[in-house]
Amino acid sequence: MAENRTRPVSRVKPATVFSTVAIGAVTASVTVVGGPALAADYPSWSDIEQAKQNEQTKQAEIAKLGDLLAQLRQTADAAVETSAIAAEKYRNTVIARDEAADREERLAKKADEADAVAELSRMRAGLIAAHLAKTAGTDLGAELAFSGDADGLLKQLGLASKIGEQSKSIADRATADRNTAESLRAQAERAKAERERLAKAAEEQADVARQAADAALAAVSEQEQRSQELYAQLAALKDTTAELERERDAGIAQEAAEAAARKAEADRLAAEEAASHANNGGNGNGGGSGGGASPNPAPAPPDAGAVETAIWYASQQLGKPYSLGGAGPDVWDCSGLTLKAYGYAGISIGTHSATNQYRTLANRGKAVSLRDIQRGDLLFWGGGGDYYHVAIYLGGGQILEAPDYGKPVRIWPIWGSPSAAARPAS
Repeated sequence: MAENRTRPVSRVKPATVFSTVAIGAVTASVTVVGGPALAADYPSWSDIEQAKQNEQTKQAEIAKLGDLLAQLRQTADAAVETSAIAAEKYRNTVIARDEAADREERLAKKADEADAVAELSRMRAGLIAAHLAKTAGTDLGAELAFSGDADGLLKQLGLASKIGEQSKSIADRATADRNTAESLRAQAERAKAERERLAKAAEEQADVARQAADAALAAVSEQEQRSQELYAQLAALKDTTAELERERDAGIAQEAAEAAARKAEADRLAAEEAASHANNGGNGNGGGSGGGASPNPAPAPPDAGAVETAIWYASQQLGKPYSLGGAGPDVWDCSGLTLKAYGYAGISIGTHSATNQYRTLANRGKAVSLRDIQRGDLLFWGGGGDYYHVAIYLGGGQILEAPDYGKPVRIWPIWGSPSAAARPAS
């Protein structure tokens, strides 16, 4: 039996790469008294006091503060999205690496088994060859001349012929078994090379994800620190409090998110309607179906019990911090939360990856149109078949999600433009 050439494969879970200490770094950074030194375009308290003396100047300063807060928010959001995309790419690379490792181990085992079979076939062929060599040492012609027993010799000759045919069959089998073993061994070696390539790629992508995470943490930290000062200045100009200004800003952002979600949904519905009309028109018969493909069947309704179980589990995590690779019990990321929530309901939705979860559910026929989403469905953000964020739809335009740095698990209006949906509980 050939020696197994496959070494044990060590695997590192995505959750172990990104330390939850990062969350503490954010928390610590936002509690620093005084915040960072203001850049040249940030107003000083002297500017604020001067602006209060003139209404026109005051309104201009209020508008400037609002713009600065919006810029901080946009910069932080962009950094967080970049980090989420990098983290998702890392997780997908890890999944591919682990699949390659499984394939390598499986093929190596088959190659070892094939080596054993080939060795037995070789031994059988060798025994037959030795027997034939011994038989070939008998001169049948001379034996016929001296004994005169033609019938007996013909029987021996026929037996030798049959042995020769059997020998050829055994030899062919030995050759085939050896070819099979060599083919499997070559496949195992290719799988090993692929696993090693993906392992290196995973390490490189982990570095990229770490750097993106650091940049996101820095952006969120700067947003929090600078916004404290800006909200205080805004409150001074408007004779309110920083807390009220922060709440007002959050309310405006929430209203904007809801409006954007409504517009995105209206745009999607219009696009789907236009595509439906175009398809019907292409079938002939004056825009009728014309015997063409029937419309897609309505998606199966979700299992209400499973949906409520998953949502209950996810709701128990509200307020817990975000961490890349987090899958509970104390920290979460988006796909870790959905994975565990539906796992608690007894439903497997794939791996710790938004992309994998969508592909897994889509392959099971559980993808649904965004126009048909119901409570408990999963919404995905991304494009081109790759997704960097996933959340649980609650109904009424609300989602339950582990959003990003500095934002704990929360219930929030649908934001941005989800690009796909799936129904795990159907």
